[in-house]
Amino acid sequence: MASRTGPAEFGEERSARRGPAFWARAGAIVVVSLAGWAWGAWEHFVATPHSRDVARATYSLTLVDRFADGEAHRAYVQLASDMKPWWDRIEDLQRRIQATTADEAREALIAERDASLLGFIDERGLGPKIDRLVRSFDEFLRCLDTEVCDQDVLDKAIGIDVKRIYRTFRPYILAKRNGGNGDPAFGKELEELFFRFLA
Repeated sequence: MASRTGPAEFGEERSARRGPAFWARAGAIVVVSLAGWAWGAWEHFVATPHSRDVARATYSLTLVDRFADGEAHRAYVQLASDMKPWWDRIEDLQRRIQATTADEAREALIAERDASLLGFIDERGLGPKIDRLVRSFDEFLRCLDTEVCDQDVLDKAIGIDVKRIYRTFRPYILAKRNGGNGDPAFGKELEELFFRFLA
């Protein structure tokens, strides 16, 4: 009677038949697979984020260039010279605000300065220029919210301007929000950028 080979014995025979060529092919497959996984991981975690960062920085600078060439920036430049007489007028008031330590007295002086600003804007008819300038920042905020722009690039490019504009025209912005026909959302984008760039 012929002996039958069982499954365990058959497996042992196959292992014995596997020689160095088999193990070299298996090793090559494993090495190629690991290299593919490593390449994929590098692409996913290193190359793609870098490309995305470059694209975000490039688009941010494009947006800044578009702003610099637009009506809002021209209004900003004109407002710098339009506001000079007001800055000269409140020079003494600014010194008193800085020197005052009592909170109530300081708040009263700030309220006086704010009222002076609103009166100056009204008498010179500067509202439309300020409106154009303030509203121009919504595009920057949308760009940051959708993660198309890079915040650090924008902060370096326009951060100082955003802070200066918001601090200067904050009383006007609040008056526009709270006025009889007020727009409660007026200047929200500029305000949001201001606080993001402060952080």
